[in-house]
Amino acid sequence: MRRTRCFICLSGLLCVICIVPVCCAGTCAYGSAYAWFKGTDGGWVNATAHPLMRRGESFEIRIVVTTSTDLCILYIKLHEFGTPVYEVLEGPTSMEQLLECRHLPKSGQSVTYVWKMKVRQDTSWVNAYAPLEVFVQFNKNDTKIAWIQFDVITAFIIDEPSVGDAWEPIQESDSSNEPDQKAIPVFDAARVLVIVSFFAIALRLYQQRQT
Repeated sequence: MRRTRCFICLSGLLCVICIVPVCCAGTCAYGSAYAWFKGTDGGWVNATAHPLMRRGESFEIRIVVTTSTDLCILYIKLHEFGTPVYEVLEGPTSMEQLLECRHLPKSGQSVTYVWKMKVRQDTSWVNAYAPLEVFVQFNKNDTKIAWIQFDVITAFIIDEPSVGDAWEPIQESDSSNEPDQKAIPVFDAARVLVIVSFFAIALRLYQQRQT
């Protein structure tokens, strides 16, 4: 009985640890970050999007960061894992480059960044999924720091060249095509799996106690 209780407590603690850092994938103690994807069809989709994309196909991502407290600095970075798949055509930073935002120190302020990007023509990562992650770090001071990170897209890369996809400079969208500012990114799949596993184990132990 004692071992069972200890196991349940440890499982619950693991579950909480996995959930608390993000709570909702776009919020933390010091602010929020939301992202959208726009493909060649011109429609905005809130993160995390799961498009089918081809070599050379272009797209845009939009990231809106809002502070909920006064900060000394804010960092934003686009990140991918393993084999390079994406490249930036136009935007405030290139892939893996840290963007320092020192002009956003006050609570309640928002900033919007847009990247024009494409799938690399020469990428060797094809017929597979390729996540594109956004990382945001809020620095209240040198010791009080909070993070947000989630996938803007998890695209399936088709081993075919893109057809009729011309590059155009980023332009401001009209109001009818603006992304929904209230859209909330989905939970990370790994955390959902941990939650489901915890409840399944707890239910199994409860059933064993009843028999």
